[in-house]
Amino acid sequence: MLNQSYGQSPEKANMSKENIELLRQLDRQEQARLARVQAYLKKNPKTITSKKDGINFTQIYDIVDGVVLYRSTNNLNAGRATKTSHLQVGGDLELDLDGTGMTVGVWDGGPADLNHPEFQNSDNSGSRINVVDFAMSDDDPGEFSGHATHVSGTIAAKGVFAEAKGMATNINVNSYNWTNDYAEMISAANATIDPIVLSNHSYGVPVSSGGETIPAWYMGAYTQDARNIDQISKNNPKYLIVASAGNSGTTIYTGGMYSGYDKLTTDKNAKNNLVIANASPVLSPFIYDLEAVNINTGSSQGPTDDLRIKPDIAADGTNVKSSVPGGGYAEFSGTSMSAPNTTGTLALLQQYYKQLHGEYMNSSTLRGLVCHTSVDDYATPGPDPKFGWGFLDARASAETILDAQNNTALLDELNLAQGETYTMTFTAQEGDKLKATIAWTDMPGIISNGTLNDPTPRLVNDLDLRLTKDGNTYFPWKLDYSASSGFSNSKGDNTVDNIEIVEIEAPSSGVYTLTVSHKGTLKGNAGDPLDPFFPQTQDFSLIVTGNNITLSTQDNLLSNSLVVYPNPNKGEFTISFDSSVNNSNDIKVDIYDVSGRLVYKNVFVNDSAQFNKTINLNGVASGIYVANISQGNNTSTQKIIIE
Repeated sequence: MLNQSYGQSPEKANMSKENIELLRQLDRQEQARLARVQAYLKKNPKTITSKKDGINFTQIYDIVDGVVLYRSTNNLNAGRATKTSHLQVGGDLELDLDGTGMTVGVWDGGPADLNHPEFQNSDNSGSRINVVDFAMSDDDPGEFSGHATHVSGTIAAKGVFAEAKGMATNINVNSYNWTNDYAEMISAANATIDPIVLSNHSYGVPVSSGGETIPAWYMGAYTQDARNIDQISKNNPKYLIVASAGNSGTTIYTGGMYSGYDKLTTDKNAKNNLVIANASPVLSPFIYDLEAVNINTGSSQGPTDDLRIKPDIAADGTNVKSSVPGGGYAEFSGTSMSAPNTTGTLALLQQYYKQLHGEYMNSSTLRGLVCHTSVDDYATPGPDPKFGWGFLDARASAETILDAQNNTALLDELNLAQGETYTMTFTAQEGDKLKATIAWTDMPGIISNGTLNDPTPRLVNDLDLRLTKDGNTYFPWKLDYSASSGFSNSKGDNTVDNIEIVEIEAPSSGVYTLTVSHKGTLKGNAGDPLDPFFPQTQDFSLIVTGNNITLSTQDNLLSNSLVVYPNPNKGEFTISFDSSVNNSNDIKVDIYDVSGRLVYKNVFVNDSAQFNKTINLNGVASGIYVANISQGNNTSTQKIIIE
């Protein structure tokens, strides 16, 4: 019997009209899917509806072209624990992040063991696991899912057993089975209490199950599942869906784009989610620096049929030690482990960003940030269909967030209007790689009609990123394909990805101009409610890093004249700048420590042409602080070093 427990009811009072309409569409799709499965089972009563093999669990999901599609957890048996130590409590960045105050959603084959010691709160008075769906998808009531418990531990285990410590050791987890997951995701993202901005999905449709391979056109195709993910993301711009790439890496089938590739199925081919490959990093002894990173052979390879760069990134999913039901621990490998490794890490990045900005970053910003800062695989420069953009680097992502606060990098959320071109200038010095990234949450595309390896781009709003200097134009990365030689990459006009990255390996010193434009007419679901493709603006995220970057401040009189002295200092320093006689606004000074905690706040009356105030922070610890100084629309951020 198929389990049809749908979990919590949608909190429609807190939802947009777009989300309510999407729920109606998803309900119709769910009923049609169940009808297809039931009809098939009636004609084929001996069909296996679900099975378990250790921690792995497989369940019948749908019928396509007369072939049974199964959903399966994405595990292989092996083992290694993984940590995001630089950001965690006691880490050398001194951020002390643990996910406090946040809730993450985990959809899986059944409920996680909420009684496990690793999930107890800080004073052991209760569990941080909230089981929303107690029913097991394999009709085994009363049993906790070993897979869901292991995945949840990789995200949230507090470290009772040090080797099984999770990424976000004080985060809350809402645990669901995978039945009716899309509708539940909308509800969780719009919950009145503890809405989620991240969810983990370590399951999918394997290329082959039980000796039967799904139709070849399905691999790499933009299916209804992929479109659903993109629509959910578009309707909920803060919410990022993290998915495992799958474990079909060694599966062989006929009809793929190239041997050893093209094995992503269903929602793994969406545009707006973050799909994670399984890598096995090699760390140097004792100091634990990354020496090499290898892809696990079982990890499913991309790209999509339209040559989008999928998977997006890789993370450590090999030999992960984590919790299992009954208070125990076990080691497993697979993209089921690399995905929660990533999800827990992203929670810490969101926590840090909110400490500094008062709100979470958009999902496109977070997705672009981790792709921008990922470590290349050392083999071939640039993206590829195995690693995506590279191996997750949590420290580099956190440092970019801080560098943006200090005006030595750029991390911004912007908007492009129809027919508009966004332009900015900045200076950079030779030395470190110069890198610029844009990312955006795109409109859902047109689903595949079943054509094998259909290359039609699924991108709706095509933004373009360019860097120029001294008459030279630098283009973003893109994937290339040859039926005879397979996949490679180059730099040129990218017409398929909603992440574009421009890299200059050996930049020369000087002034660079960055432009973001778009092709055609921007489409969206705003404006005329009867026209779902009414022209609208497109939000996008922009990230720029390099050596000694100085952002243009030609329109900011405050930044042009502002000085802080002495710096470094012992806790006492002076802020001075020319206060324009045409700007009568008060001057606001807010100072934060590196973890985002406000340590000083004051508002000064603008009563002279020269602002000159001494700030005393005696009593605070030595370290790096960030001063946000504003007068009306003019703002400046300064790094303060207290010895």
